[in-house]
Amino acid sequence: MADAGPLIALASIGAIELLRQLFGRVCITNTIRDEILPAGCVFPDADLIVRSLEQGWIEVVEMPPSDHKLLNPGVDSGEASAIEAACNWRDGGDAVLLLMDDRAGRLEAKSRGGIALIGTAAVIGLAKTEGLVAAALPLLERLVASGYFIGPSIVSAVLSDIDE
Repeated sequence: MADAGPLIALASIGAIELLRQLFGRVCITNTIRDEILPAGCVFPDADLIVRSLEQGWIEVVEMPPSDHKLLNPGVDSGEASAIEAACNWRDGGDAVLLLMDDRAGRLEAKSRGGIALIGTAAVIGLAKTEGLVAAALPLLERLVASGYFIGPSIVSAVLSDIDE
């Protein structure tokens, strides 16, 4: 299950395909799809996300509105829908990995228990570990240069974890 931010960030550096290579399939909720691709969407890398949806490895799952009360009012509707979907799958006995960078969303997911989390920087680190990219640093630098906020401590931690 993925939130919008990491998908947009990876598309912006031409690396969204890493998700397919690492995980095979990525799910997003209808709320997240509508955040990423609203009617008339024209952000520069939307075509990469649209193509991924057409190829079927990014799959949209319909999530009805939830009455779950969020602990953090900073969690947006897309994050809330991803967390709810992850909880539904977890409760159904499925293993779930939630791709989310937003601090408020990650804290909310952790408060719900039993949901594994990964961020965009860690995905890039994992891609390096799996031999999908020669080096993580150039991709992380491109993310930062594109305006996507990844704190220096996160970049350092990922690079340290993969001995780069």
